[in-house]
Amino acid sequence: MNTPELSGIFGMEPEAAVRYLESKGYAITWDWHEMLDEAHARAFTVAKATRVDMLQDIRAALTDALKNGGTLRDFQKNLTPVLQAKGWWGKQIIVDSQGNAEVAQLGSPRRLKTIYQTNLQSAYMAGRYQAMKASADSHPYWQYVAVMDGKTRPSHRAMNGRIFRHDDGLWEAAFPPNGFNCRCRARPMSEYSVEQEGRAPESSQGRLMQIEKEAGTDKRSGEIRKTTVTGIKVTGADGKPVTFAPDAGFSFNAGKAWAKPFTPPPLDSLPRTFLPGQALPGMPAPEHFAASRGTPSGLADEEYARRFVAEFDGQLAGGVFFDVMGEALPINVYLFKDGKGAWKVLKNGRERYLPMLADTIKNPDEIWLAWQPVKSGGHVLRRRMIKQFNIEGSVTPGLAVFEEGADGWTGVTVFQVDEEYVKRHGYSSAGDYLNAQRGGFLLYRRK
Repeated sequence: MNTPELSGIFGMEPEAAVRYLESKGYAITWDWHEMLDEAHARAFTVAKATRVDMLQDIRAALTDALKNGGTLRDFQKNLTPVLQAKGWWGKQIIVDSQGNAEVAQLGSPRRLKTIYQTNLQSAYMAGRYQAMKASADSHPYWQYVAVMDGKTRPSHRAMNGRIFRHDDGLWEAAFPPNGFNCRCRARPMSEYSVEQEGRAPESSQGRLMQIEKEAGTDKRSGEIRKTTVTGIKVTGADGKPVTFAPDAGFSFNAGKAWAKPFTPPPLDSLPRTFLPGQALPGMPAPEHFAASRGTPSGLADEEYARRFVAEFDGQLAGGVFFDVMGEALPINVYLFKDGKGAWKVLKNGRERYLPMLADTIKNPDEIWLAWQPVKSGGHVLRRRMIKQFNIEGSVTPGLAVFEEGADGWTGVTVFQVDEEYVKRHGYSSAGDYLNAQRGGFLLYRRK
């Protein structure tokens, strides 16, 4: 795995591995130990990559390497200038959403190497697990295979060559990779192959144990994070007992976790800035909005949509607006059309507030990220932009919603939250409705 052409490992394009990597959602995390074990099979994350577009860039580069057999050098060469241009490079003082600052290592050749090897190895092994399970009738035994060189962990070396049935409990928690930069794999074997090898299969029954491991230190609080992994005691080549266990964060089977129904929902894979029941901070002071800026009534739907887009004149590049976090958001008429293509610009009288709604996107009070269920099943990542306006002494919030898809963000809706809207949806006040939208990860807050 040292600058490998990964597609050559198994001799074919790893279609299942590509599906695994492309199917993962995104998760914003501050430290690698915030998301452990099976959560990684459902959400793609890179610690301190706090913008979804950077995660998209990194994942796209990994997917390209999987599809085209790109080397580590290709991955680093192509991705480095992209991340440098976005400022995610070198050691920097960075501040999280709660105002805590620390010196952090962002992008570097070494870090890209770890990202490349760990994610692609996990993707390959997830695809390999699915293929091995499909052929378990003819190849019911699996052998643990380690790369036997000076870089191999002693416990992984002690596992090399050991054979367990495909349904042995060991594979539930220790299907490779079993740590950052782990190069181990599993190979399927038929009964005939096992006989020819002359090595008796083992069973982990009664031998598995729970081991507490450190999962890193929170630099802000000094707290040592701990997690429990599943291990097994084996005998090394020197006849001495060795305890084998995955590293913290790797005690799961990526292929099996990927194949499970999506439970719990991906909301749990995105850290919450505020815990359930915890009081939310007050919103920034409402910004004055002159009633005279309101759009006149009696215009055609198309004209209202055109006027809204015109609010971004000089700020769009190919129909895209880069918001306060540098995120690329499409600004077009589809913010005012429903799923069937019908106009909704006149719904709830939003046509009067178009300049205000444009300001919500251009200079929001807060931006929240959260996974949301959809009627068709599954979940989508939604970006809520919130801003409060003072219009002749009355506070009226604006809300813009974008949804993350395969091609980036797509506009879902933008509207004002007035008293009529609040009552129709069963809330006692606009403030209560707004707080219901303030959930998940607080990505941005206006000072």
